[in-house]
Amino acid sequence: MGTGQMMLIAFGMALLARLVLSVNSVIGNSEVDALESEAINAATAIGQGTVDRIAVKGYDHTFFGGTDTAASAFKPTLGRDGVGEVAGKDTTFNDVDDYKGFQDSISTPRFGKFYVSCNVWYVSETAPFDTTATQTFMKKISVSVTNSFLVDPTDPRKLSRAITLSKLIAYR
Repeated sequence: MGTGQMMLIAFGMALLARLVLSVNSVIGNSEVDALESEAINAATAIGQGTVDRIAVKGYDHTFFGGTDTAASAFKPTLGRDGVGEVAGKDTTFNDVDDYKGFQDSISTPRFGKFYVSCNVWYVSETAPFDTTATQTFMKKISVSVTNSFLVDPTDPRKLSRAITLSKLIAYR
């Protein structure tokens, strides 16, 4: 075998090695993408379940619907009102704003712990994306879910990004 043939064989081996590495990289990336998609679905399901649990609660601890009232009659500060609600136990909550500041963790066999945090605001009825400091007939709930498998696409060095779901709850 001549020098030219040896160089062609060496070049072919290098090309084959590069191809194998590229294929392995693509397979590895698609597995990571599939795993992250599955984690996004799980986080969304956990968040939606929390939103659904909140949405069935009463609007305010003294007004559970059915009576016409002024917005100023609602509790001015949002959060647990101390009427049997226990911090960290949402089964004891009786109205939407009890979830303000609520945090929980939910363990799954595949992805470990998902961390849930909730917030509640009064919002303007005419501009529901604008929070307000005064009582209104509309509240916005926001539920954020994080997990170490949820990578931020804009900065992969970040450990986690949040999946956030929001819903408007109206009294009337």
